[in-house]
Amino acid sequence: MRLPRCSLALIVASAGTVAAWQMPRRRLSVLGRPALYKSTHPALSTAPSWLSQPAVKAPPLRAVSIDEEAPTMARVAPLLGFLGLWYAFNAAFNVQNKVILNKFPYPWAASWFQLASGILFFVPAWLTKLRSPPNVDTKLILRFLPIAALHCGGHGLQVSSMGAGSVFFTHVIKATEPVVGMLVLLAFTGKIAPWWVNACLAPIVGGVVYAGIKPGTAFGMGDLLGYASVAALASTVAFSIAKLLAKSLMTKETKQKHNLTPANNYAVLTVCSTLVLLLPSALGEGPAALAAIKAMPNPGAFMRQLVGCGFLYYGYNEMGFRVLDLLSPVSAAVANSLKRVAVLLAAVIFLGEKVSSRKIIGSSVAMAGVLLYSLAKTKAAKLPPKPVKIVVDAEEPGTWQP
Repeated sequence: MRLPRCSLALIVASAGTVAAWQMPRRRLSVLGRPALYKSTHPALSTAPSWLSQPAVKAPPLRAVSIDEEAPTMARVAPLLGFLGLWYAFNAAFNVQNKVILNKFPYPWAASWFQLASGILFFVPAWLTKLRSPPNVDTKLILRFLPIAALHCGGHGLQVSSMGAGSVFFTHVIKATEPVVGMLVLLAFTGKIAPWWVNACLAPIVGGVVYAGIKPGTAFGMGDLLGYASVAALASTVAFSIAKLLAKSLMTKETKQKHNLTPANNYAVLTVCSTLVLLLPSALGEGPAALAAIKAMPNPGAFMRQLVGCGFLYYGYNEMGFRVLDLLSPVSAAVANSLKRVAVLLAAVIFLGEKVSSRKIIGSSVAMAGVLLYSLAKTKAAKLPPKPVKIVVDAEEPGTWQP
Protein backbone atom coordinates (compact mmCIF):
# COMPACT_ATOMS: atom_id res chain seq x y z
CA MET A 1 0.00 0.00 0.00
CA ARG A 2 1.36 3.41 -0.93
CA LEU A 3 0.42 6.57 0.94
CA PRO A 4 0.12 9.91 -0.86
CA ARG A 5 3.15 12.20 -0.80
CA CYS A 6 1.33 14.74 1.37
CA SER A 7 0.68 12.16 4.10
CA LEU A 8 4.28 10.93 3.93
CA ALA A 9 5.51 14.49 4.41
CA LEU A 10 3.40 14.79 7.58
CA ILE A 11 4.37 11.39 9.02
CA VAL A 12 8.14 12.20 9.17
CA ALA A 13 8.85 13.70 12.62
CA SER A 14 11.11 13.36 15.63
CA ALA A 15 10.11 12.69 18.57
CA GLY A 16 23.22 10.85 37.00
CA THR A 17 25.08 9.30 39.19
CA VAL A 18 27.95 10.78 41.33
CA ALA A 19 30.87 8.85 42.96
CA ALA A 20 31.00 8.92 46.80
CA TRP A 21 33.38 7.90 49.62
CA GLN A 22 34.28 4.21 49.67
CA MET A 23 32.59 3.00 52.82
CA PRO A 24 30.34 0.14 53.86
CA ARG A 25 26.69 1.03 53.74
CA ARG A 26 23.46 -0.49 54.92
CA ARG A 27 20.00 0.17 53.50
CA LEU A 28 17.26 1.41 55.80
CA SER A 29 13.78 0.69 54.50
CA VAL A 30 11.21 2.94 56.09
CA LEU A 31 7.77 4.29 55.34
CA GLY A 32 7.49 8.05 54.93
CA ARG A 33 10.80 9.44 56.38
CA PRO A 34 13.97 8.02 58.01
CA ALA A 35 14.00 7.47 61.77
CA LEU A 36 16.04 9.71 64.03
CA TYR A 37 19.78 9.11 63.79
CA LYS A 38 21.40 7.35 66.73
CA SER A 39 25.17 6.70 66.91
CA THR A 40 27.17 4.61 69.40
CA HIS A 41 30.58 5.80 68.16
CA PRO A 42 32.28 8.32 70.50
CA ALA A 43 33.35 10.54 67.62
CA LEU A 44 29.81 10.70 66.38
CA SER A 45 27.95 11.11 69.62
CA THR A 46 26.28 14.19 68.24
CA ALA A 47 23.96 13.70 65.29
CA PRO A 48 24.55 15.83 62.19
CA SER A 49 22.65 19.10 62.16
CA TRP A 50 20.35 18.07 59.34
CA LEU A 51 19.19 15.08 61.38
CA SER A 52 18.95 16.90 64.71
CA GLN A 53 16.42 19.38 63.39
CA PRO A 54 12.78 18.69 64.29
CA ALA A 55 10.94 16.63 61.76
CA VAL A 56 8.66 18.54 59.44
CA LYS A 57 5.25 17.05 59.05
CA ALA A 58 4.69 16.09 55.48
CA PRO A 59 1.43 17.05 53.82
CA PRO A 60 -1.06 14.19 53.68
CA LEU A 61 -1.11 12.14 50.52
CA ARG A 62 -4.23 12.25 48.43
CA ALA A 63 -5.61 10.01 45.77
CA VAL A 64 -4.76 11.35 42.33
CA SER A 65 -7.37 10.58 39.70
CA ILE A 66 -6.47 9.95 36.11
CA ASP A 67 -9.40 12.22 35.28
CA GLU A 68 -9.29 15.38 37.40
CA GLU A 69 -13.00 16.14 36.92
CA ALA A 70 -15.28 17.68 39.51
CA PRO A 71 -18.92 16.74 38.77
CA THR A 72 -20.39 20.08 39.90
CA MET A 73 -23.33 21.78 38.27
CA ALA A 74 -21.03 24.64 37.23
CA ARG A 75 -19.26 22.10 35.00
CA VAL A 76 -22.12 19.76 34.08
CA ALA A 77 -24.43 22.43 32.65
CA PRO A 78 -21.97 23.91 30.11
CA LEU A 79 -20.58 20.42 29.41
CA LEU A 80 -23.99 19.19 28.28
CA GLY A 81 -24.41 22.25 26.06
CA PHE A 82 -20.97 21.83 24.49
CA LEU A 83 -21.61 18.12 23.92
CA GLY A 84 -24.91 18.87 22.16
CA LEU A 85 -23.31 21.45 19.85
CA TRP A 86 -20.32 19.19 19.27
CA TYR A 87 -22.54 16.33 18.16
CA ALA A 88 -24.79 18.57 16.03
CA PHE A 89 -21.90 20.28 14.19
CA ASN A 90 -20.18 16.93 13.65
CA ALA A 91 -23.28 15.26 12.22
CA ALA A 92 -23.80 18.15 9.78
CA PHE A 93 -20.10 18.12 8.84
CA ASN A 94 -20.12 14.40 8.06
CA VAL A 95 -23.10 14.80 5.74
CA GLN A 96 -21.61 17.80 3.90
CA ASN A 97 -18.14 16.28 3.75
CA LYS A 98 -19.47 13.12 2.10
CA VAL A 99 -21.38 15.19 -0.47
CA ILE A 100 -18.22 17.17 -1.28
CA LEU A 101 -16.00 14.08 -1.62
CA ASN A 102 -18.48 12.47 -4.00
CA LYS A 103 -17.86 15.24 -6.59
CA PHE A 104 -14.42 16.44 -5.46
CA PRO A 105 -12.11 13.42 -4.90
CA TYR A 106 -9.23 15.42 -3.48
CA PRO A 107 -9.35 14.82 0.30
CA TRP A 108 -6.12 16.61 1.22
CA ALA A 109 -7.07 19.75 -0.70
CA ALA A 110 -10.53 19.62 0.85
CA SER A 111 -8.96 19.19 4.30
CA TRP A 112 -6.84 22.32 3.81
CA PHE A 113 -9.86 24.38 2.69
CA GLN A 114 -11.82 23.18 5.72
CA LEU A 115 -9.02 24.20 8.09
CA ALA A 116 -8.48 27.58 6.38
CA SER A 117 -12.20 28.35 6.48
CA GLY A 118 -12.08 28.52 10.26
CA ILE A 119 -9.78 31.56 10.05
CA LEU A 120 -12.66 33.45 8.41
CA PHE A 121 -14.67 32.84 11.59
CA PHE A 122 -12.43 33.80 14.51
CA VAL A 123 -10.20 36.51 12.99
CA PRO A 124 -13.16 38.90 12.42
CA ALA A 125 -14.30 38.11 15.98
CA TRP A 126 -10.88 39.15 17.26
CA LEU A 127 -10.77 42.32 15.16
CA THR A 128 -14.25 43.43 16.25
CA LYS A 129 -13.50 42.61 19.92
CA LEU A 130 -16.32 40.08 20.05
CA ARG A 131 -13.64 37.76 21.33
CA SER A 132 -10.51 38.68 23.21
CA PRO A 133 -7.49 37.57 21.13
CA PRO A 134 -4.74 35.42 22.64
CA ASN A 135 -1.31 36.75 23.59
CA VAL A 136 0.92 34.82 21.22
CA ASP A 137 4.72 34.68 21.28
CA THR A 138 7.34 32.57 19.53
CA LYS A 139 7.66 30.12 22.41
CA LEU A 140 3.92 29.42 22.38
CA ILE A 141 3.89 28.91 18.60
CA LEU A 142 6.73 26.39 18.89
CA ARG A 143 4.68 24.44 21.42
CA PHE A 144 1.73 24.41 19.02
CA LEU A 145 3.61 23.25 15.92
CA PRO A 146 3.85 19.52 16.80
CA ILE A 147 0.18 19.54 17.82
CA ALA A 148 -0.67 21.24 14.52
CA ALA A 149 1.22 18.60 12.52
CA LEU A 150 -0.71 15.84 14.30
CA HIS A 151 -4.03 17.66 13.97
CA CYS A 152 -3.85 18.49 10.26
CA GLY A 153 -2.35 15.08 9.47
CA GLY A 154 -5.11 13.34 11.41
CA HIS A 155 -7.77 15.41 9.68
CA GLY A 156 -6.38 14.73 6.21
CA LEU A 157 -6.09 11.00 6.91
CA GLN A 158 -9.64 10.95 8.31
CA VAL A 159 -11.12 12.69 5.27
CA SER A 160 -9.14 10.54 2.83
CA SER A 161 -10.23 7.34 4.60
CA MET A 162 -13.88 8.36 4.20
CA GLY A 163 -13.47 8.63 0.44
CA ALA A 164 -11.35 5.49 -0.03
CA GLY A 165 -13.99 2.86 0.70
CA SER A 166 -14.00 0.15 3.39
CA VAL A 167 -16.53 2.08 5.43
CA PHE A 168 -16.97 -0.85 7.81
CA PHE A 169 -13.37 -0.84 9.01
CA THR A 170 -13.26 2.95 9.09
CA HIS A 171 -16.15 2.99 11.59
CA VAL A 172 -14.70 0.10 13.60
CA ILE A 173 -11.28 1.71 13.96
CA LYS A 174 -12.59 5.21 14.69
CA ALA A 175 -14.88 3.76 17.35
CA THR A 176 -11.84 2.39 19.20
CA GLU A 177 -10.64 5.91 20.03
CA PRO A 178 -11.18 5.49 23.81
CA VAL A 179 -8.91 2.43 23.82
CA VAL A 180 -6.31 4.20 21.68
CA GLY A 181 -6.53 7.25 23.94
CA MET A 182 -5.96 5.08 27.02
CA LEU A 183 -2.89 3.46 25.43
CA VAL A 184 -1.51 6.86 24.35
CA LEU A 185 -1.98 8.19 27.89
CA LEU A 186 -0.13 5.17 29.28
CA ALA A 187 2.71 5.47 26.76
CA PHE A 188 3.29 9.20 27.24
CA THR A 189 2.57 9.67 30.95
CA GLY A 190 2.73 6.22 32.52
CA LYS A 191 -0.75 6.76 34.00
CA ILE A 192 -3.47 4.20 33.68
CA ALA A 193 -6.76 3.67 35.44
CA PRO A 194 -7.50 0.36 37.21
CA TRP A 195 -8.28 -2.53 34.91
CA TRP A 196 -11.94 -2.59 35.90
CA VAL A 197 -12.29 1.04 34.81
CA ASN A 198 -10.72 0.39 31.40
CA ALA A 199 -12.85 -2.74 31.01
CA CYS A 200 -15.88 -0.45 30.79
CA LEU A 201 -14.54 0.83 27.46
CA ALA A 202 -15.39 -2.53 25.83
CA PRO A 203 -19.20 -2.07 25.72
CA ILE A 204 -18.74 1.49 24.45
CA VAL A 205 -16.62 0.40 21.51
CA GLY A 206 -18.66 -2.76 20.86
CA GLY A 207 -21.99 -0.94 20.99
CA VAL A 208 -20.89 1.76 18.56
CA VAL A 209 -19.48 -0.81 16.14
CA TYR A 210 -22.61 -2.97 16.31
CA ALA A 211 -24.91 0.01 15.75
CA GLY A 212 -22.84 1.39 12.87
CA ILE A 213 -22.28 -1.64 10.66
CA LYS A 214 -24.84 -2.84 8.19
CA PRO A 215 -26.27 -6.38 8.30
CA GLY A 216 -24.50 -8.82 6.02
CA THR A 217 -21.29 -6.78 5.87
CA ALA A 218 -18.41 -8.94 4.67
CA PHE A 219 -14.74 -8.14 4.85
CA GLY A 220 -11.36 -9.72 4.24
CA MET A 221 -7.74 -9.15 5.09
CA GLY A 222 -7.47 -6.89 2.06
CA ASP A 223 -9.93 -4.51 3.67
CA LEU A 224 -8.08 -4.66 6.98
CA LEU A 225 -4.77 -3.76 5.32
CA GLY A 226 -6.29 -1.33 2.80
CA TYR A 227 -5.61 2.39 2.73
CA ALA A 228 -8.95 3.33 4.31
CA SER A 229 -8.31 1.19 7.39
CA VAL A 230 -4.67 2.21 7.79
CA ALA A 231 -5.55 5.89 7.33
CA ALA A 232 -8.36 5.65 9.89
CA LEU A 233 -6.04 4.02 12.43
CA ALA A 234 -3.29 6.59 11.82
CA SER A 235 -5.86 9.38 12.15
CA THR A 236 -7.11 7.99 15.46
CA VAL A 237 -3.59 7.75 16.90
CA ALA A 238 -2.67 11.24 15.65
CA PHE A 239 -5.79 12.81 17.16
CA SER A 240 -5.25 11.00 20.48
CA ILE A 241 -1.68 12.29 20.81
CA ALA A 242 -2.73 15.78 19.69
CA LYS A 243 -5.46 15.92 22.34
CA LEU A 244 -3.04 14.82 25.04
CA LEU A 245 -0.57 17.55 24.05
CA ALA A 246 -3.34 20.14 23.72
CA LYS A 247 -4.58 19.23 27.19
CA SER A 248 -1.09 20.02 28.54
CA LEU A 249 -1.57 23.62 27.35
CA MET A 250 -4.86 23.97 29.23
CA THR A 251 -3.23 24.92 32.52
CA LYS A 252 -4.33 27.84 34.66
CA GLU A 253 -0.97 29.59 34.22
CA THR A 254 -1.01 29.27 30.42
CA LYS A 255 -4.61 30.44 30.20
CA GLN A 256 -3.90 33.55 32.24
CA LYS A 257 -0.57 34.41 30.60
CA HIS A 258 -1.67 33.95 26.99
CA ASN A 259 -5.46 34.33 27.32
CA LEU A 260 -5.60 30.79 25.96
CA THR A 261 -9.24 29.92 26.46
CA PRO A 262 -10.44 26.67 24.84
CA ALA A 263 -11.76 28.69 21.87
CA ASN A 264 -8.48 30.60 21.47
CA ASN A 265 -6.56 27.36 21.95
CA TYR A 266 -8.22 25.79 18.94
CA ALA A 267 -8.06 29.06 16.97
CA VAL A 268 -4.26 29.20 17.33
CA LEU A 269 -4.09 25.49 16.48
CA THR A 270 -6.18 26.14 13.35
CA VAL A 271 -3.79 28.83 12.11
CA CYS A 272 -0.75 26.61 12.71
CA SER A 273 -2.43 23.56 11.15
CA THR A 274 -3.41 25.55 8.06
CA LEU A 275 0.17 26.70 7.56
CA VAL A 276 1.61 23.21 8.14
CA LEU A 277 -0.79 21.52 5.69
CA LEU A 278 -0.48 24.17 2.95
CA LEU A 279 2.68 22.88 1.26
CA PRO A 280 1.93 19.11 1.45
CA SER A 281 -1.61 19.53 0.11
CA ALA A 282 -0.45 21.91 -2.64
CA LEU A 283 2.28 19.55 -3.78
CA GLY A 284 0.10 16.46 -3.55
CA GLU A 285 -3.22 17.58 -5.01
CA GLY A 286 -3.05 21.33 -5.64
CA PRO A 287 -2.95 21.56 -9.49
CA ALA A 288 -5.46 18.74 -10.02
CA ALA A 289 -7.83 20.17 -7.37
CA LEU A 290 -7.77 23.66 -8.90
CA ALA A 291 -8.41 22.21 -12.36
CA ALA A 292 -11.37 20.20 -11.03
CA ILE A 293 -12.89 23.31 -9.42
CA LYS A 294 -12.53 25.35 -12.62
CA ALA A 295 -14.18 22.56 -14.62
CA MET A 296 -17.30 22.57 -12.44
CA PRO A 297 -20.50 24.16 -13.83
CA ASN A 298 -20.69 26.58 -10.88
CA PRO A 299 -17.30 26.94 -9.13
CA GLY A 300 -18.55 29.75 -6.89
CA ALA A 301 -21.37 27.67 -5.45
CA PHE A 302 -18.98 24.80 -4.78
CA MET A 303 -16.50 27.08 -3.01
CA ARG A 304 -19.30 28.41 -0.79
CA GLN A 305 -20.25 24.83 0.00
CA LEU A 306 -16.62 24.04 0.79
CA VAL A 307 -16.27 27.06 3.09
CA GLY A 308 -19.59 26.22 4.79
CA CYS A 309 -18.32 22.70 5.44
CA GLY A 310 -15.18 24.27 6.91
CA PHE A 311 -17.30 26.36 9.29
CA LEU A 312 -19.02 23.18 10.47
CA TYR A 313 -15.63 21.53 10.94
CA TYR A 314 -14.33 24.48 12.96
CA GLY A 315 -17.52 24.63 15.03
CA TYR A 316 -17.48 20.99 16.07
CA ASN A 317 -13.76 21.09 16.89
CA GLU A 318 -14.09 24.25 18.99
CA MET A 319 -16.88 22.56 20.93
CA GLY A 320 -14.64 19.49 21.21
CA PHE A 321 -11.88 21.63 22.75
CA ARG A 322 -14.35 23.14 25.19
CA VAL A 323 -15.30 19.59 26.20
CA LEU A 324 -11.61 18.61 26.46
CA ASP A 325 -11.05 21.57 28.80
CA LEU A 326 -13.64 20.10 31.19
CA LEU A 327 -12.67 16.43 30.79
CA SER A 328 -9.56 14.30 30.58
CA PRO A 329 -8.26 13.05 27.18
CA VAL A 330 -9.67 9.54 27.78
CA SER A 331 -13.08 10.83 28.89
CA ALA A 332 -13.17 13.17 25.88
CA ALA A 333 -12.40 10.15 23.68
CA VAL A 334 -15.34 8.31 25.27
CA ALA A 335 -17.58 11.29 24.47
CA ASN A 336 -16.20 11.33 20.93
CA SER A 337 -16.97 7.63 20.49
CA LEU A 338 -20.53 8.14 21.76
CA LYS A 339 -20.79 10.96 19.22
CA ARG A 340 -21.07 8.30 16.51
CA VAL A 341 -24.28 7.10 18.11
CA ALA A 342 -25.57 10.67 17.93
CA VAL A 343 -24.65 10.77 14.22
CA LEU A 344 -26.68 7.59 13.65
CA LEU A 345 -29.66 9.13 15.44
CA ALA A 346 -29.28 12.31 13.38
CA ALA A 347 -29.33 10.23 10.21
CA VAL A 348 -32.61 8.68 11.36
CA ILE A 349 -34.17 12.06 12.18
CA PHE A 350 -32.88 14.24 9.33
CA LEU A 351 -32.06 11.78 6.54
CA GLY A 352 -35.05 9.47 6.96
CA GLU A 353 -33.07 6.30 7.68
CA LYS A 354 -34.99 3.43 9.24
CA VAL A 355 -34.71 2.70 12.94
CA SER A 356 -33.42 -0.88 13.09
CA SER A 357 -33.15 -3.12 16.12
CA ARG A 358 -29.38 -3.22 15.52
CA LYS A 359 -29.11 0.55 15.98
CA ILE A 360 -31.29 0.51 19.10
CA ILE A 361 -29.36 -2.35 20.72
CA GLY A 362 -25.94 -0.99 19.80
CA SER A 363 -26.76 2.52 20.96
CA SER A 364 -28.18 1.23 24.24
CA VAL A 365 -25.09 -0.90 24.92
CA ALA A 366 -22.78 2.04 24.17
CA MET A 367 -24.71 4.40 26.45
CA ALA A 368 -24.73 1.80 29.22
CA GLY A 369 -20.97 1.48 28.78
CA VAL A 370 -20.56 5.24 29.18
CA LEU A 371 -22.57 5.10 32.42
CA LEU A 372 -20.48 2.21 33.74
CA TYR A 373 -17.26 4.00 32.81
CA SER A 374 -18.35 7.17 34.60
CA LEU A 375 -19.36 5.27 37.76
CA ALA A 376 -16.17 3.20 37.77
CA LYS A 377 -14.01 6.29 37.22
CA THR A 378 -15.72 8.09 40.09
CA LYS A 379 -15.19 5.12 42.40
CA ALA A 380 -11.52 4.83 41.40
CA ALA A 381 -10.96 8.50 42.25
CA LYS A 382 -12.19 7.88 45.81
CA LEU A 383 -9.85 4.97 46.49
CA PRO A 384 -7.18 5.66 49.15
CA PRO A 385 -3.65 6.13 47.81
CA LYS A 386 -1.19 3.28 48.01
CA PRO A 387 1.57 3.83 50.60
CA VAL A 388 4.89 4.83 49.13
CA LYS A 389 7.91 2.90 50.37
CA ILE A 390 11.02 5.04 50.64
CA VAL A 391 14.45 3.40 50.73
CA VAL A 392 17.23 5.53 52.25
CA ASP A 393 20.96 4.86 52.09
CA ALA A 394 22.60 5.65 55.44
CA GLU A 395 26.19 5.43 56.59
CA GLU A 396 27.12 2.55 58.89
CA PRO A 397 27.88 4.13 62.33
CA GLY A 398 31.58 4.41 63.11
CA THR A 399 32.84 4.02 59.54
CA TRP A 400 33.21 7.60 58.41
CA GLN A 401 36.79 8.84 58.15
CA PRO A 402 37.69 12.51 57.53
